Amino acid sequence: MSIEACIAHAIRSDLDIVQALPEVHAIPVEDLEPFVERYVVMVQESLRNVILEKGDPYLRSRDAAGLCATCLEAGVTIPPAMLLKMCQTIMQLSCLDATFILDTDEGKTLYYVKLTIGV
Repeated sequence: MSIEACIAHAIRSDLDIVQALPEVHAIPVEDLEPFVERYVVMVQESLRNVILEKGDPYLRSRDAAGLCATCLEAGVTIPPAMLLKMCQTIMQLSCLDATFILDTDEGKTLYYVKLTIGV
């Protein structure tokens, strides 16, 4: 799975906007969607840039905590525990060969996954 896809999946599954941005409670409803969208895009770009520039050693060694610390040091603005969970998700997905198939009517995402299991 590409790094971009891994990051997108981690954002979708692990990013809690209310926890990451407590100030969303004070934003008028009509301004909420663009505000959250800008934040998610910024997080995605920040994670992508950090991982592409500095993340290779952490991806190779499967070091989610090291990747998390590197992202925090680079200025990624996500609470550390949430960012660690996202980095763990990215690690898990980066070793998979998966292809997006579709989103179901129930809101679930279907992927074709090919993986190797060592016994």
